[in-house]
Amino acid sequence: MQSEGAIIELCHVTRNLDAALEHWTRDLGAGPFFVFDVPVLPGQLHYGRPTEVSMRVGFGFSGGVLIELLQQTNEGASPFRDFLEEHGEGLHHVMPRCDFEDGYRKLSAAGHEVAYAGQMPSGERFCLFDTRTVNGAYVELMELSDAMLGSLSLMEKAHANWDGVTDPIRPMSRLAEFAD
Repeated sequence: MQSEGAIIELCHVTRNLDAALEHWTRDLGAGPFFVFDVPVLPGQLHYGRPTEVSMRVGFGFSGGVLIELLQQTNEGASPFRDFLEEHGEGLHHVMPRCDFEDGYRKLSAAGHEVAYAGQMPSGERFCLFDTRTVNGAYVELMELSDAMLGSLSLMEKAHANWDGVTDPIRPMSRLAEFAD
């Protein structure tokens, strides 16, 4: 797992998750990807206003970096829709490994605004800071609980043991196969 301060995730937004998954596994060798549907989570905010966003996502490693592929599945206001409308598909956000509060203070002090925020069903807070003026993308902060770090470790293990061909796209429920 990456050290504190390292970029641990790159997220690409797409209009067609299946095509993106095929490209990233076949052409770039990332994976395997674990895919699941994310329902509307309570308390979501888009630039401080309530919103309801659902999505379909796939997570897979490429070397030591987690790749997130994200397709929004409803019409809720979000930075994902904003980005697609302004730029089309592509690199949407990066996520550093850092303490949530420290990262929040640092990005706020630099003058960046929270574009999207919410809470995972298991309680972890997340937010996307709008840093497009300095890096062309957003920066995601996530509270990395032990459970979340455990899932990332299993995905990384799946990547290390993958032959690059067999079963490149899997439901998230199959992640448990890699637990010791």
